[in-house]
Amino acid sequence: MRIRRLCSLLHRYTGLALAALVGLAAVTGSLLVFTPELDRLLNPELLTIAPPRADAVPRPLAELLDTARRNHPAHQAVSITPPARPGDATAVWLKQPRAGEPGRFDWLQALFDPYSGRELGARERSRIDFSRTGLLHLVNHLHGQLLLGEFGLWLMAGAALAWSLTSLAGLYLWWPGRRKLRLALTVKRNAGTGRLLFDLHRAAGFYTLPVLLVLAVTGMYMARPATVKPVVGWFAPLDADKPPRVEPRSGQAPLTPDEAVAAAQAALPQGALKRIGLPQSPRDAYAVSFLLPGEVRRPSGGRSTVWVDPWRGNALRVKDATRLPAGEAYLAWQTPLHTGSAFGLPSRLLVAAAGPLALLLAATGVLMWLRRGKKPKAAGQAVRPLETAAVKP
Repeated sequence: MRIRRLCSLLHRYTGLALAALVGLAAVTGSLLVFTPELDRLLNPELLTIAPPRADAVPRPLAELLDTARRNHPAHQAVSITPPARPGDATAVWLKQPRAGEPGRFDWLQALFDPYSGRELGARERSRIDFSRTGLLHLVNHLHGQLLLGEFGLWLMAGAALAWSLTSLAGLYLWWPGRRKLRLALTVKRNAGTGRLLFDLHRAAGFYTLPVLLVLAVTGMYMARPATVKPVVGWFAPLDADKPPRVEPRSGQAPLTPDEAVAAAQAALPQGALKRIGLPQSPRDAYAVSFLLPGEVRRPSGGRSTVWVDPWRGNALRVKDATRLPAGEAYLAWQTPLHTGSAFGLPSRLLVAAAGPLALLLAATGVLMWLRRGKKPKAAGQAVRPLETAAVKP
C-alpha cells in the first residue's frame, strides 16, 4: 500500500506540473515529424529547383563552395549537404563567430541549384526568426528549449526524465489485477463525466505508454547529449576515438570536396552520400558521411563516416555504423526513434499520432484534478420530479 501511495503522489503531482510542457512538446513535436515536407511546402523557392534535363550534370561541389565563400566572406564554410532527393537544393553550411560570445557561432544555410550553381538564397539558422523561412526553425527551438537557450535545454531534459518516471508510476497504478484486466483496457460509455475522464486517461495511458516512454527517454538525449553520453558510457562501451589529425604539405593544394568524396566512396562504395564535413584548419581531415544499407535511418545524414586526408587523398579512418559498440549503437538510435525516422513512414506517423494522444493524457489528468472536489448529491437532497412533488392547497 505504501508503494502504491507513493506512485499515486508521484504520478499525480508530476503529471500536473508537466501538463503544460507536455502539451506544448506534443503539438510542436507532431509538426516537426514532417519538417522536410513542410519546409519544402513553405519555402519552395529556397529548397527546390526546376526539374533538370535528363542529360544534366551537377556542378562540382568545389564550385558551389567557392560561390558560397564569395557571397558570404564573413563566414567560414563548415559542411556541404547534397540533395536529399531529385529536385532538391544543395546546402552549404557556414558559421561566423558571435560578437561578444566567445566559442559561440551564428550559423547560415546557403542553398544552391546543384545544376546551374546559382545560389537560391540563404537563411539564418541560429537566432529566432519569425519569418516564413524560419518558421519551422522557430517551432524546433520552441519544442527543444522553449526559446530559453541553455536553461530551456536543461528544463526540457528534466521534464523528459520526470515524464519517464511518472509514466512508469502510471503503469504500476494502471494494473487492475487479472479479473479486471478487460475493464482497464476499455472506456465505459454513458457512465458520467468523471468516469469517462478516468477511463480515457487510464486506457490511453496504457496503449500509448511504449511510444511516449521512448519519446521521453530519447528526449533526454536530444536535449542534453553531452550529459547523457557519459552516463551511457558507464554501462556500455563507446567509441572514444577522436577525429584524426593530418600533417599538411607545403606547396601542395589540398583535395577538393569532389576528390574527397571520391576517395571516401571507394572506402564505403555501398553508402549513400549524406554530408561532407570540410576541414576547418590545415590539420583537419574531410569527414564524409554516408548512410549504409542496414543502418538506422536518421532524419538527415548518416553516422557511417570516412575521414580523408586532404593532402594525400587516403582514407585515415572508416566508421561503419552497422558495426558500432553497444553504447554507440544505443546513442545512434536516439534521434531516429525520437523523430520517427527509424522505420520510415509508419514510425513517423506513429510518432506524429503520439502528440495528440499525449495532449489527451495531459488534458484528462488536469480535468480529473479539477473535478476532485465534486461530490454527488446525497439521496435526501435529490430533487423530486414535479409531478410527484407535494403541492400546497
